[in-house]
Amino acid sequence: MEDFIGMAGPVGLILLVFGGIVLLAVLWSLVYTAVSWRGFRNFQKRDGREVRPGSPELKADIMSYRGRNPGIYFIRETLLENPGEREDFKTLAAFFLNRSLRRITHRLRFIKLAAVISPLLGLAGTVLGMLTVFRDLSGAARPDPAILASGIWQALITTVMGLFIAIPASLAYWYLSGRLRDFRAEALGFCFRIRVASGDSVRGEPQA
Repeated sequence: MEDFIGMAGPVGLILLVFGGIVLLAVLWSLVYTAVSWRGFRNFQKRDGREVRPGSPELKADIMSYRGRNPGIYFIRETLLENPGEREDFKTLAAFFLNRSLRRITHRLRFIKLAAVISPLLGLAGTVLGMLTVFRDLSGAARPDPAILASGIWQALITTVMGLFIAIPASLAYWYLSGRLRDFRAEALGFCFRIRVASGDSVRGEPQA
């Protein structure tokens, strides 16, 4: 490991640490979205059957909810505000949903950032490696092949490391973004169905 770090150089070490952080962020996001979505869907069921959105028991459970599931928390906060106009409801629902999903959206931004800057870090390592090669070529009448190989290795390995981080991070970002969009749509739809089915008075909305 020490030999690898020595040959990859300081940029290689940075990429190694950065890749580990990105991996943890991706794993956390996968687990978080899976657990949150499963918990949200299970909350909508009683004895294996989906509860009607207008059920008093369901609304009571939502109002008394104190957990951390972002979908249920968002519905609770939106219904507590009880906006009157349709547009007010849509705006407020979007606000509370974005706030309840801050933990996952922050990590998704980091993963997207990692996908962008990892190749740039790899390119920086490539440039540093090539600078080492040219420095050795200019400072010696008969360059040492081992030193030249070390510089070329550093130039190549950091580029590969940057790509190895960027490509999986890009795939993870688009996959998680798709799951998050589906979760947002399901949560918003369920919240609207609860509001209409419960008979809340909303100007501009048909009563259930």
